Amino acid sequence: MIGGALAAIGPCHTRHVRAAAASFAIVLASGRLAAADTIRDIVVEGNTKTTTDTVELIAKVAVGDDWTSDMLDRIKADLVSSGLFKDVDGFWDACGPASSPRCDEPGVRVHLTVKDKHSWVIAPAFYNQPTNTGGGIGFGENNLFGENQKLLLYGQIATGDSFFIGAWVIPAIGGTRFYAQLDTYLKTARVIEYAPPTGYTDNPSAVRQSRMNYLNGGVKLGIELFRGVKLDARLRGAHVSYRDVKALTLDLGAITTDPTASLTNPPKPGQEGWDISNEISLTIDRRANWYGIQSGYKYQTSVEYAIPKLGSDFHYYLFNLSLYKAVQVLERHNLVAKAGVHVGHDLPFQQELTMGGTAMRGYLNNQFRGDLHVGGTVEYSLPLFTIAGLSVRGLGFFDSGYTTFIDASNDERNYLPGAARGATSTLAPFKNSVGVGTRLYLRQIVLPLLGLDFGYGLEARDLQVYLAIGLTD
Repeated sequence: MIGGALAAIGPCHTRHVRAAAASFAIVLASGRLAAADTIRDIVVEGNTKTTTDTVELIAKVAVGDDWTSDMLDRIKADLVSSGLFKDVDGFWDACGPASSPRCDEPGVRVHLTVKDKHSWVIAPAFYNQPTNTGGGIGFGENNLFGENQKLLLYGQIATGDSFFIGAWVIPAIGGTRFYAQLDTYLKTARVIEYAPPTGYTDNPSAVRQSRMNYLNGGVKLGIELFRGVKLDARLRGAHVSYRDVKALTLDLGAITTDPTASLTNPPKPGQEGWDISNEISLTIDRRANWYGIQSGYKYQTSVEYAIPKLGSDFHYYLFNLSLYKAVQVLERHNLVAKAGVHVGHDLPFQQELTMGGTAMRGYLNNQFRGDLHVGGTVEYSLPLFTIAGLSVRGLGFFDSGYTTFIDASNDERNYLPGAARGATSTLAPFKNSVGVGTRLYLRQIVLPLLGLDFGYGLEARDLQVYLAIGLTD
């Protein structure tokens, strides 16, 4: 029928029609080549510690899955971003009975070559921050049992925060979509409270100091609904107590309005007792990390609430929303933006939102407090030099934040006078800083071994230096 139609339109036009038909056939053939095929075999080579099942789990591929050629770039990015491998490569070819005993049907065979990094480190740490100088030692295992499980044990002694933290993260329970985390955080901290700011350029001074003992443990269980989308719940229990409470000012009115209090016996920051809560989180994480260069985004929202029925002595809830976006610029430059909104109700002292220090460089640690915090950070980093896997990067940053109390009437908290919103000017809690810094990385273990930041508080008109050496993350 097609031949008759060609004859009917004449020899001159026939050549054009035949050419069009040939082109159409090529398009159809190309469509078949680009269409999804079936993975019949997966070959993993080069792995000496990471199990083959774990490599396939991180790559998110399995025998029987559909395959398209553009999947290889995504697989390599996921393997590199896991932080387990110093080199990753891969290719695919046709699979049939003649090419492999497992290729009993036509399809594709995927080849992945990975070289494991040194997965654990024992390292000392030292840091010097405003109001907090100390050091410690930690053990980090990034690939426990060769199954991408994480184990961190770290303890430190410092002038401010002395603590022990232990965490065991299981990213895939039995190779399923479920994941879990067990953690403990045992802290004794010298806590300094600062007077609420009264003006936009105000740099508040310290008025009360206490030692808070915070003994905490938690368990998390979650499920990855589909790639990068996770839903989890974390049950946490802690005991809170205070001692060595003292005034740092001669003005009792800056600490309390209680007529029975005195400078030698100031009230504790808040109620003591059991803090038991549950946190439910939804996360969309589409980040990639190509040997230190980050890209992609992460969005997370969560709600945490106290559970008096399980014995909590506190009654509060806290909503969190955080946004993260990273963009690769040029070849080795990075632009990272972070933003967050956090709103709480009747937060106890140990759960309050704080600002200052490494989260607001240019100000003292936890210099500002509240039950509302809105903030963001923009960082631009670039390579300075790399020698034998040792990479030094420079960065510039801008931090901005607003922290205040919406409500200061919680009976479980002894607020400082003037803490409530409306007691100060609207712009008083709004602070900004700019600065520069550097990071030192060792590619073999993918941990920043040195961080040095110089932050200038624009409203305080003051420069602060933040130094961390060792396990800085």
